[in-house]
Amino acid sequence: MERIDPKLLAEYILGKIGDMPHLKLQKLLYYVNAWHLANFDEPLFDEEFEAWVHGPVLRSVWNEYKDVLGLMTVNNVVCVSEDIKAKVDQSIKRLLLPDQIELIDDVLDEYGVETAYRLECYTHSETPWREARNGLGPTDVCTGHISTATTREYYKERLMTIDE
Repeated sequence: MERIDPKLLAEYILGKIGDMPHLKLQKLLYYVNAWHLANFDEPLFDEEFEAWVHGPVLRSVWNEYKDVLGLMTVNNVVCVSEDIKAKVDQSIKRLLLPDQIELIDDVLDEYGVETAYRLECYTHSETPWREARNGLGPTDVCTGHISTATTREYYKERLMTIDE
């Protein structure tokens, strides 16, 4: 399966859902990739998520938007223009299989209605992020990677309980 640039996926998400806090964008990227791992056994991109204080973060996406957003707070939003949205949609359709796009859209339908804070709470309660933080306190800085293998297994297990 083709892997894509996480910044392209970020633009796709912004185009689908609209303006949102950077915090929410990071969590949506995480959940799209997590469910992709569970369904297709492969990540959507090569970069691994880091286990930051506020949850999973892709550093490349953080770096892309940090000057626009500053800190990852719920008051800062990112948006994408209609021109960029059309180009991104074309790129996504060219790079990904229809089943992959359907999964991404399903994840966005499910998680996209949640607040940034609610998504942060979800990730904080789940094994992959907690394991990567390895006992650190809630405000301790961490740039450790969230294991792709742990994420795959955790969401595969959740997928099996959903199917039952």
